[in-house]
Amino acid sequence: MKNISHRFVEYRRLFSLAIPVMTGFLAFHVLGIIDVVMVGRLGPEALAAVGLANTLFFFVLAPVEGFLGATLILLPAMVARKSEKEIAQASSTLTIVSGVVGVLFLFLYPLLSFYLGTMSSDPVVLRMARSYLFIRLGGAIFSTMGIVWWRIFLAFEKNFLIAVFSYLVVGINILGNWLFIFGPGPFPALGVGGAAGATVFAQGVNVGLFLIFGRRFIHSSLKKSWFSWSFLKEFAHIGWPMGATYLIEILAWTVFVSIIARLGTAAVATHEIALKIKDLSLLLGIALASVITQQVSFFIGQQNPGEARRVTRQGVQINMIMMGIIGVIYWFFPEDLVRLVSQDETLIVSGSRLLRFMALYQIVDGLFIAYRAGLEGLGKTKLIRNISLVIDYLLWLPLAWLGTFVFKWGVIGAWFGLTVTVAVLSAIFYRLFSQEVHRAKPLEHHVVSTADEEIR
Repeated sequence: MKNISHRFVEYRRLFSLAIPVMTGFLAFHVLGIIDVVMVGRLGPEALAAVGLANTLFFFVLAPVEGFLGATLILLPAMVARKSEKEIAQASSTLTIVSGVVGVLFLFLYPLLSFYLGTMSSDPVVLRMARSYLFIRLGGAIFSTMGIVWWRIFLAFEKNFLIAVFSYLVVGINILGNWLFIFGPGPFPALGVGGAAGATVFAQGVNVGLFLIFGRRFIHSSLKKSWFSWSFLKEFAHIGWPMGATYLIEILAWTVFVSIIARLGTAAVATHEIALKIKDLSLLLGIALASVITQQVSFFIGQQNPGEARRVTRQGVQINMIMMGIIGVIYWFFPEDLVRLVSQDETLIVSGSRLLRFMALYQIVDGLFIAYRAGLEGLGKTKLIRNISLVIDYLLWLPLAWLGTFVFKWGVIGAWFGLTVTVAVLSAIFYRLFSQEVHRAKPLEHHVVSTADEEIR
């Protein structure tokens, strides 16, 4: 009985860390839906414009997010060692780096604007898309700084504050959409530009909250060592492979969607509808993965690999239960779920079939997400990058092609290829994590002053 009680306490701790992050993710997911509804009131051209602009914006943001995501690998280990100067120097260095990177986004506008011209020939859509994209790129500094500070707060287990900030930012964004898209009263009706501006403003508020509250738990007596090239070099050693992995996966996903697109409009619509429904489970899985990565890094920082392995195993079990429950819903109620997105009877039939197949995919995806998060917590980002490069392009895409066109299974054939690939990656990551967790050493950074670095 005592053993059961102890286990309950252990799982409750992981849940208490994961639930605020999950609810924060869900809040932003709801915001995405509300954004579509509000922009949709401007007409189909506005929806198309925002869709195209966001596609390009997130394409360039994703590898940067992967790179800056190394914050969640290095910071928790520093927190475990209770090294205030390390933490302060790392935090200030990453704040500066993320700010500089965010400013550089605006210089991508001419290239991305040109590429937009190849994606649509409608002048109205292009005008609105370019307006939206320019504003988002101009405010990218808040996106990049938010990526870093969200992970700093997670490293300190300030998950409740993360959730509170998320709800507040979502509320501000929704209010901003209403004020600046439609322009009630004295406010100007800016259309899609107003939607972009509301998002940038809300993200700016988010970063402001992070910086204000972050000062309360990041104490420092640093004077000249507010920026460290040696830490940045160490950070890049972990971050570059993560950024490359994100880029590898984005490009592979683009090819995957293009395979489905060759089946026609109905196939793409079926894929998109099922994917929108599946977004819920993906968000929950990613939220839990962030907590697993943070906890593994923390316990490795304490030189306690046994706890790192235990918390990963618990994360796997929670993720499997969560994905399993969602999978059961997909299996038994696919038609009802698809009807929430589309009333087209043909799409309801095809979407329901794909959703049932996704119920099986959920199982292997739960394993994959958790064990990959554990490996990231160990700092094995190069391993993940190299394996992803080989498996994605030599297994996933060929299998998707075979399932779609050789076996003639259509969209389900493409997802069959993805499911087999994720199952293989799950097995590989499980094996590697089991081997590497007891060999892992904490990633250490020794604080030096800027003057010392210049002398060297």
